[in-house]
Amino acid sequence: MITSFKLKQLNTEEGKNIITRNLSRICDLRILDIDIINKTISLDYNNPFTLDCAKKELRRIGYSLTSHKDRPKHRFHKANNGITSLFLDTSPYQKSV
Repeated sequence: MITSFKLKQLNTEEGKNIITRNLSRICDLRILDIDIINKTISLDYNNPFTLDCAKKELRRIGYSLTSHKDRPKHRFHKANNGITSLFLDTSPYQKSV
């Protein structure tokens, strides 16, 4: 599952580096984007426990989460005939390949 958060206190490149360092220690969590201008962070996670760990860590280092938006992962598959198909991964427990 992919989720995005708004972080009010995200203002500097140093803050971005701190978030990257601390969240990269959490297994099964991938940081997709940290946007200082829009004050957002996008994460890819496999289970709800991983997301809870990320939220807890962000709060621990001083960031309050103002809102978040979840969206399913998109998976693309190219068939032998060259046609690309889009699959939506709706299971938060399924590991990405």
